[in-house]
Amino acid sequence: MDRIEKERKHQKELELVEDVWRGEAQDLLSQIAQLQEENKQLMTNLSHKDVSFSEEEFQKHEGMSERERQVMKKLKEVVDKQRDEIRAKDRELGLKNEDVEALQQQQTRLMKINHDLRHRVTVVEAQGKALIEQKVELEADLQTKEQEMGSLRVELGKLRERLQGELSQNGEEEPVMELGGDACVSEAEKVAMDLKDPNRPRFTLQELRDVLHERNELKSKVFLLQEELAYYKSEEIEEENRIPQPPPVTHPRMSPQPESGIKRLFSFFSRDKKRLANTQRNVRIHESFGQWANCHRDDGYTEQGQEALQHL
Repeated sequence: MDRIEKERKHQKELELVEDVWRGEAQDLLSQIAQLQEENKQLMTNLSHKDVSFSEEEFQKHEGMSERERQVMKKLKEVVDKQRDEIRAKDRELGLKNEDVEALQQQQTRLMKINHDLRHRVTVVEAQGKALIEQKVELEADLQTKEQEMGSLRVELGKLRERLQGELSQNGEEEPVMELGGDACVSEAEKVAMDLKDPNRPRFTLQELRDVLHERNELKSKVFLLQEELAYYKSEEIEEENRIPQPPPVTHPRMSPQPESGIKRLFSFFSRDKKRLANTQRNVRIHESFGQWANCHRDDGYTEQGQEALQHL
């Protein structure tokens, strides 16, 4: 707006100069016409009078005509000079108008980019709030699962003590079976044998499949989130490269600018997404172990399942 006002003022000044020049030119033209009429009158008067002028008067008359010619020449030079100046000012004004149009187009482009960035920031903020709420819920669920795990450990300790007591009673009451006999080994003795076996099963095949399936799903989700983050970063870099650079202007050296808020926001959400994926994985593994422990509460594999969970 300031440039437009300056151009308008400059154009008004040019118009005023042109008006003054035209007025001066008209005055000079009127003077020339008047002098020409006077010259004609003098010539007519000379024709009627006697041609008995002296040489001094003739030289004086020629000097007046030469003076008029010099004045006309100077006026013509001034007029040509002012005309050239006006043309140069018109060219400068046209260039200024082109610069103003280019700046207006650049302004509209930057406003559009700013609007798109604000919309993306609002969307990302909404996603961040949803992720934070989900994170809080998962932390609460994790605490409840930890409490359930503590209670399950207490029950496992009680079951272990009871099984040890039953095994000791059965060992005292029942006689030792002969080799090749048809009697089957009791479940308590099987549990004792399994506890001593280093290659005893700790999880069922279905449970291991479920754990591996959950792990693959989490890996795919993490991969999709990483691709989405890389896409947003590439879009941001492209938009920064699309913005036309203004002409270089000498400024004093400034301190290095801090990292942009959008980059910090994306890095924060990427860290939260990774933490969220890890917490979901841990919660699902704990849930699967809790279901398995409830189904096999009287089984001897509970302790082995807990050890396998710790290894995982």
